Amino acid sequence: MKDTKKRKKIRIQRVSTWSIIVTIVLAVIFAAVSVSSEKEFQVLRQTTDEYILCQNSAKELQDGSDYLTEQVRMYAMTGKTEYRDLYFEEANTTRRREKALEELKKYFADTDSFTALETALSRLQELMETEYYSMRLVAESYGKSEESLPEEIRDVQLSTEDKALSAQDKRTKAQDIVCDTAYQSVRNEITDNVTECMNSLIRLTRNRQGRASTIFSDMYLKLEISIVVLVAMMLVICMLVRKLVVQPLVSYNESIKLGEIFPVIGAAELQNLAETYNKVYQENQETQKIIRHQAEHDSMTDLLNRGAFEKILNIYENGEPNFALILVDVDTFKSVNDTHGHAMGDKILKKVSKLLKDAFRSIDYVCRIGGDEFAIIMVEMTSDLQYTISDKIKAVNEELAMAEDGVPAVSLSVGVAFADRENPGESIFKDADKALYRVKENGRNGCDFY
Repeated sequence: MKDTKKRKKIRIQRVSTWSIIVTIVLAVIFAAVSVSSEKEFQVLRQTTDEYILCQNSAKELQDGSDYLTEQVRMYAMTGKTEYRDLYFEEANTTRRREKALEELKKYFADTDSFTALETALSRLQELMETEYYSMRLVAESYGKSEESLPEEIRDVQLSTEDKALSAQDKRTKAQDIVCDTAYQSVRNEITDNVTECMNSLIRLTRNRQGRASTIFSDMYLKLEISIVVLVAMMLVICMLVRKLVVQPLVSYNESIKLGEIFPVIGAAELQNLAETYNKVYQENQETQKIIRHQAEHDSMTDLLNRGAFEKILNIYENGEPNFALILVDVDTFKSVNDTHGHAMGDKILKKVSKLLKDAFRSIDYVCRIGGDEFAIIMVEMTSDLQYTISDKIKAVNEELAMAEDGVPAVSLSVGVAFADRENPGESIFKDADKALYRVKENGRNGCDFY
């Protein structure tokens, strides 16, 4: 039965092969449709581009014309040379109107609308001459020297009648000739001529669009059929990929987050991957467990080592207000080692470790931090419960005082500091060490509190 299931596994490679075949077939269909309609599409695009360019040109012409009109009117009303300078910057450098008309000529040179465009060009020059005349009147009304005037204004000759006008009347007339109906009529005529050209282009574009629309309708039908087939095939492929690849990968990701083995699901390749991973995972878990234990524990006593102690102390010292640090030294351990040998010293350390481990709770951290030095982090402990620690240390010392199995009697010196202590020193470790030092000064074999 197991072999039968294995034979029925769907492979990603097979799904991939069919996906490639379907993609190639559909690509050929799309290519054929595209080639057949490319020519007409290019024509339509060209026409549309021309229309957009001409539309932009018409807007630039209008914007340029409006800008010049605005500057000449502001100059006529205020006499400020900055408006005159802006006018000529536009007229001689930017030249939006002229550039726009030249651009329009490219598309209308061979059409009936070109006459209207030429009319617009001629009327544009007429409009500028009117504007120059207005600025000449303004310049003379303010007594501007000939040298300070742009060449276009210097070349303007005022009529005898206008020369005789007062400064205020010159300014008034300058304002009138760029604001009266005649001036506006010329501007409107230019706009109408350009509009006529644009309407001609619109008609041309629509005719070409209509011709292309028929061709595109057939193309769209073929494309729609191809798209339906593509969508259907892609849905099938997506469902297969989701079931065979995505769902297993999501499950694998969750398993990694939870630290669990992989479920054996999905395509054959992923199932094989899951089985291999699970085998390696289980082996690594056992190895990591051993390595982690060795890294955190003393090899002789199996208590937490100094590195583990420092990490735990740092955590509690920075976040836990209620705990006690107990530092323990084996009294005269060096002389015991010298007298009885290191092997006996090891037995004593193992005995001390066992007694301390048994005396304190399973939630407390009993550590060997040096040769004959031990430390205990007693959690959920406050300074008003000193007696519990004294009782525990007293009981341990009573056990150690009894020589048994050839192990000589020893004693412990113990210093204790609480996290909630009054007048704390630099660190809880140093405070506990001070308490330990007092015990040693007073004859050892006892317990003192900071």
